[in-house]
Amino acid sequence: MRVVTGMILGFLVTAGSVQADMLGARVGVDYWQVQPKLSAGDPGKAGQFVLDDANELAWYGRFEHPLPLLPNIAVRYQHSDVSANAALAETLVLAQKPFAAGTIASQHNSMKHIDLTGYYEVLDNPVLSLDLGLTARLLQSDVRLTAPSTAAARDLSVVLPMLFVDAEIGLWGTGTQWFFNGNYSQYQSDRNYDWRSGIAWRFIDIAMFQAHLRAGWQRAQTNISNRDQLDFASTNDGGFIGIDVDF
Repeated sequence: MRVVTGMILGFLVTAGSVQADMLGARVGVDYWQVQPKLSAGDPGKAGQFVLDDANELAWYGRFEHPLPLLPNIAVRYQHSDVSANAALAETLVLAQKPFAAGTIASQHNSMKHIDLTGYYEVLDNPVLSLDLGLTARLLQSDVRLTAPSTAAARDLSVVLPMLFVDAEIGLWGTGTQWFFNGNYSQYQSDRNYDWRSGIAWRFIDIAMFQAHLRAGWQRAQTNISNRDQLDFASTNDGGFIGIDVDF
């Protein structure tokens, strides 16, 4: 991890000269189907939840400028709210209250993250673009269990520093691009990442304004140990469609 971080920091130092020619911005929204997996509980006593799929939205934006050395800025807000009324898959303890495997319980997890990213353009041409940077992620989650005889809840709130990458490969003359972007961090046994990849098609292209339709797959994994009296491991993945505009 330290080697990868050092390589990216080296790229960031040398990429200051590759800047946008003028001011620019991008805003977009994605609609995605969440297929959730969750293990949560008091430290050392977590267990698997059983949760239904859900449909959610994510919003993002970028601002680029021609000023040397100063990073460009990206923000992203993503939220998932998943629940089910089902038998617990495993025995677990939440907020010092035990729940036995097979107990019929209302299971709920509301999780959101807000990303603030500073990044540099390493490559920027019609065929290939590559951005590298650093992200500060505010991650918050609300885990709740309600059974006939008891109820429990824990809240999680952490800030994660993460590496950021965004790449696009243009298919010459088609108005179509393959894209990949995501974040990654690892500290001791905690490994957290997210990525999304797919195809974007430019359907509006006029002076100072472009619009793209996007479709692809995304995956987000969160693994937090013994924070806010909680062990928390979540995987959300699923297909998405979206739209973004550049101006």
